Amino acid sequence: MNIGKIMRQKYVLLCGLLLSWDPAALAQSRQISGKVTDETANDLPGVSIVVKGTQRGTVTDANGAYKLTIPDSPSVVLTFSFVGYKSQDINAQGQTTINVNLQPDQNSLEEVVVVGYGTQKKKDLTGAVTTIDAKDVGGRQTVQISEALQGSIAGVSVTRSSGAPGAGANILIRGITTLGTNSPLIIVDGVPVNSIDNVNPNDVENITVLKDAASAAIYGSRGAAGVVLVTTKRAREGQSSFEYNAEYGVQKPTALPAYAGAPEYMRLFNEQATNDGSSSGPYSQDFIDNFERYNREKPDVFPFANTDWQKTVMTRATAPRIRHDLVFTMGTNKIKTKASLGYTKSGAFYDNYTYERYLFRVNNDLQINAKLGVNLDMAYKRTGTVTPVVNPIYEARVMPPIYDDFYTNGQYALAKDGRNPIAQLNEGGTSNGTFNQLMGRLAFNVKPVDGLTLTALISPTIDLDKSKAFSKRISFTNPDGSASSFSNQPRTTLTEGRSENLMLTGQLLATYTRNFAGGHNVDVLGGYEEIYSRNESLSASRSGFALTAFPYLNAGSLELRDNAGSASEVALRSIFGRVKYDFKNKYYIQGNLRYDQSSRFNRQYRDALFPSVSAGWTLSEENFLRENRWISFLKLRGSYGVVGNERIGSYPYQATISFSNALFYQNGVVVPLNGGGQVDYAVENISWETTRTMDVGLDAAFFNNRLTLTADYYQKRTYDILLALDIPLYLGYERPQQNAGILDVKGWELETSWRDRIGKVNYSVAFNLSDARSKIVDMKGTQMLGSLSTFKGSEYNEWFGYRSAGLYQTQDEATSSPRLNTNVTAGDVRYVDINNDGKITPDDRVLLGGSLPRYLYGSTLRFDYSGFDFGLVMQGVGKKLSRLPDEVVRPFAEAFGNVPAELIGRFWSKTNTAEQNLQARYPRLSTRSLGANYESSDFWLISGAYFRVKNVTLGYTLRPDWLKRTGLQSTRIYVSANDVFALHKFPRYWDPEVGNSSYPIVTTLLAGVTLRF
Repeated sequence: MNIGKIMRQKYVLLCGLLLSWDPAALAQSRQISGKVTDETANDLPGVSIVVKGTQRGTVTDANGAYKLTIPDSPSVVLTFSFVGYKSQDINAQGQTTINVNLQPDQNSLEEVVVVGYGTQKKKDLTGAVTTIDAKDVGGRQTVQISEALQGSIAGVSVTRSSGAPGAGANILIRGITTLGTNSPLIIVDGVPVNSIDNVNPNDVENITVLKDAASAAIYGSRGAAGVVLVTTKRAREGQSSFEYNAEYGVQKPTALPAYAGAPEYMRLFNEQATNDGSSSGPYSQDFIDNFERYNREKPDVFPFANTDWQKTVMTRATAPRIRHDLVFTMGTNKIKTKASLGYTKSGAFYDNYTYERYLFRVNNDLQINAKLGVNLDMAYKRTGTVTPVVNPIYEARVMPPIYDDFYTNGQYALAKDGRNPIAQLNEGGTSNGTFNQLMGRLAFNVKPVDGLTLTALISPTIDLDKSKAFSKRISFTNPDGSASSFSNQPRTTLTEGRSENLMLTGQLLATYTRNFAGGHNVDVLGGYEEIYSRNESLSASRSGFALTAFPYLNAGSLELRDNAGSASEVALRSIFGRVKYDFKNKYYIQGNLRYDQSSRFNRQYRDALFPSVSAGWTLSEENFLRENRWISFLKLRGSYGVVGNERIGSYPYQATISFSNALFYQNGVVVPLNGGGQVDYAVENISWETTRTMDVGLDAAFFNNRLTLTADYYQKRTYDILLALDIPLYLGYERPQQNAGILDVKGWELETSWRDRIGKVNYSVAFNLSDARSKIVDMKGTQMLGSLSTFKGSEYNEWFGYRSAGLYQTQDEATSSPRLNTNVTAGDVRYVDINNDGKITPDDRVLLGGSLPRYLYGSTLRFDYSGFDFGLVMQGVGKKLSRLPDEVVRPFAEAFGNVPAELIGRFWSKTNTAEQNLQARYPRLSTRSLGANYESSDFWLISGAYFRVKNVTLGYTLRPDWLKRTGLQSTRIYVSANDVFALHKFPRYWDPEVGNSSYPIVTTLLAGVTLRF
């Protein structure tokens, strides 16, 4: 026997026993079990339970339950800990079952916040950054994320003009940045995307908004308008669940304009005709006085219809909204997977209008070994839309009631010479769109040494879209059944389109974090990124279809056809870095630098450098405040940085050739020939638009972090804004775009919240308020004039027009005053002669006030108690100038259209008394003076401020034991309502957010259930 080998075996065995020796293990052991729940009694999977002072421990399972063998000793203490919750130490002496209710950690300043290409603790931020979590996104019960952001974040303006199925909203961060595209850069899990609405709201873990240049400069040439970072949900270790959420809702308009009935319409039409010089109107008094009898006896004879066109077109009082979500979650120490499938379908108040969307996402985290981890994500979106080829909202509101919708025999009536809104809606054809997007994300994360993480990421996104618009010719009959010569359009037309877009993002990142002795902490980021995008599109059309039930191109006429195609590609190459240093969590300084090269510019001008610097001072860590009982945290911060805007077209520095057909006379015959020529004058040195931002801020927390406060003041100036400057006409080119304009924005923001607990009731209140105002500093003499104008000294899109001084009350008063023209008389709007030249001319137009919303505010209230949860979200605009919409105050659109009910009894009239005319709000009825009366002026401006209850949600979570015997962990039932109430100064027929001729803003009432297995 080999003595040496035996000795080595004994030595190894002895070492193993020594290494595995645990004094607690020598004592007698016993088992303890229990359950861990959160503040609302929900099971908490993945909670860590450790015997204090040892490595012995376990984690809770998917039901929040645990079992653990512990030493049978009176000094055994168990530590329960979970991210986002306060840790608890519990003495296990004499206990066999310990159930624990963990409470949220009120110190939100310790939360980790996603920033550009990384994360930071909230208390360490030196830039203007705001984060909202899943409750603020998915909890708003909206179809689109963009709408859920409305009122959620200070400095973020979210505006919408329609509540149509699938409609989104426009996002602005800190007001206007340029005269062109002002939408922010959207980043989802580190990858740029075209739309935030391509993500399921229920898949969102949190959203971070980078508002100042110090935080956005890491994105360089794309960060001028701010950056929105979306982080989707991922699985955690110990999780194992399957969720199904079903939701059904109904929508109804918040407001609809009302119009005069047929007799009233004829009377008012006659009055405007006599006002314009006719001896009488076209409708006899007999028609008006005996309208009801004529309507009964001759319903098919013009003008004896009395059609409410809005009711005719909007055949449903409510529209449905359906949503289904499936979510699978599984997490081990090696593989973590979260997969979701969402389906949404929204209907409309009228036919041939639907929105349908499928969203699939799977996020995988693979831990290959202790040094290497992999993220493998995939997302797919498919959206289908069907809309009428005409806008039935406009058609229904312009068409007066004297035109019939259907004859008594059930056939479509001619209405206005074949322009029948309901016929066009039902038989005029539809536009169908199908939009597919497939996205992949593969990231390798290597940690070769402590503190260093290397990341390599590649992410392709492919969009495959198609559209088909089939506009049909409708043949009408006369009331007697004979064929009519009128139709809605000359011929049936089909237009189809296809487009394909590829975007490829590649990143190499290196992050190093280290804490040095003495309180010195360093965080360094370095990165390289390339983004490539290519788009190709194709369209074709034909007219002259003999079969209107076969919407395919080969059924159209060979003589009436057309086609087109185009392609473009852009690329961006970048190197960037960030260095953050702090001393004892007290003094902070951070620097960002990004170097970009963009293919959008000429080779000599495609390089740009975007730096930023920020600093912070945590006063609460100083000795003179450290012991203060009511100040939990207090930090001052400031920043300065430069960001850019490259969204100015694909090749603005190149001269392009435009092709067209021209007629030539050759050998006595007119011959069409293709020709091409340069239209735009190319400016080779065109470059970035550059924005410089200064920001000072304050972050504070009081009363053991229950009250938090964030305040910011900022100034930003954008240089080199693209403008179309004048060139000599003899050059023969269109005005070229050049870097010339300068725009300033100043603003401030305030966010505050209070979180606390009273008994078993958890509650929180949050409020935000912000303001931003733009001013045009220089436009090199160019002006963008109209009712909304932009020129030196104005705000962006400021109202521009005449000052009004009421209505002329007499003919003499009108003729003795400066007027726009000689048609202006008693009952018309009176304008002020600003320059005192004795006449009203365009030179008398002045700036009237800003059109952009100001003093934006939002508030959220939440309560949780014994399984019940309640949320209330409010939002509004404190100041805004809006123009009264034509659909509410302008009669006889297109010279024959409807009369809004808002005008009835409120306009100047020859039949009124002098006292009544003095009280008149609107001018007389006149087609001849229509242009003068409805000129852009402050006469039609109104306060657009409003207050709105955005969302109310009440839910209850059931967790009885009998549910778990069926495999269910929990069941949540909830009811919710969106846009339920609004206060404003608009006429009651109008919503303060809706646009002209737009689908109405809607109130949504819905109920849902979430089953968790």
